[in-house]
Amino acid sequence: MDQNRGLGGLESLVMGQGLCTMCGACAGMCPYLEAFKGRIVKLHDCDLAEGRCYAHCPRTTLDLTALNRNRFGSEEIPVGLGFQNRILMARSLDPELLQRAQTGGVVSSLVVLALEEGLVDAAVLTQRGKDLLPSGRIVTCRDQVLDCAGSSYVASPSLAVLNKGPWNGQERIAVVGVPCQISALEKMKSCNLLQDAPAARRVVVSIGLFCTWALSYAPFIDFLKQKLPSQVVEAMDISPPPERILRVRTPSGTMEISVDEIRPFIQPACAFCADMTSELADLSVGTVEGEPGWNTLILRTQAGESLLEKALAKRLLEVKPLPSAHAEHLVQASMLKKRRALEAMKNVEDKQCGYLLADSRWLERVRLGTEGRQQ
Repeated sequence: MDQNRGLGGLESLVMGQGLCTMCGACAGMCPYLEAFKGRIVKLHDCDLAEGRCYAHCPRTTLDLTALNRNRFGSEEIPVGLGFQNRILMARSLDPELLQRAQTGGVVSSLVVLALEEGLVDAAVLTQRGKDLLPSGRIVTCRDQVLDCAGSSYVASPSLAVLNKGPWNGQERIAVVGVPCQISALEKMKSCNLLQDAPAARRVVVSIGLFCTWALSYAPFIDFLKQKLPSQVVEAMDISPPPERILRVRTPSGTMEISVDEIRPFIQPACAFCADMTSELADLSVGTVEGEPGWNTLILRTQAGESLLEKALAKRLLEVKPLPSAHAEHLVQASMLKKRRALEAMKNVEDKQCGYLLADSRWLERVRLGTEGRQQ
């Protein structure tokens, strides 16, 4: 019997297997699926044999070879960090953005630049809402970008707003997302189930965020409410290893919580993720261990390079080379995440969890911990 490639297949292979990443790529398109309080909820059955919800999902078949060929023009995937032109350290030179943004303010600076220079008409970001519930938001100006600055470390269905809009069909769009969302975005771009071009095909630049895991909303919020009864959370930040402390800022002060205390709330799907640095993005941004206030910046495509060059020309960012020791450690962390994901898939009895398709040479290099391009 052929596998259903619609909502039925999505429910049995992903939602029912604990593989849903809450990226939002399946929502905002039809009456059957909706993001609700940290979950993707099925409202009605759907009898389609093939649907965009299944096609967009980063946890149905993810063909790394095909995606990298379409994205970068090559099937020889560098194993460590994916395709890259160069890796830098960067930080914003805008005092307001530095104060409001997470770490070095690079993402906020680049999005503001793209909007104000007319490189894009709108951007899809993640906004932390009431009770820390994150969601996607379409932004068109600096103030709206600042509203979305910072992280809640909670999985957000942000791509639902890319599907839903409203759009007029002509916009040039930027998307900021974590690795599963960037992977889904690339699947969305190549989906041919509708004649009309979806908004994903009008995305002209994608900014990927580094991510090792995201938290499930409901249990994490319950935990915070017990820790901080009647407190309004203003901001959260996790310090890099070896400290690994979640700092939660409220009007009455800052509480420090060990990351080990929140690990039980990590989404089960994150164990199967093999991408730490958003390898399919135009450029990727993360923190720099031991360098507070700086971001790691991986340039992957000409679109990413062009955006950075405009930022440098306008003196919006400061950049310098990433020290080799930091780069080596980043590769090691990325490879470790890949190996753990492959091991997690191997250890699950239901082989439906093995969503990842990749060249056998790539898989072997991951298992051996050997970086570089396939030979």
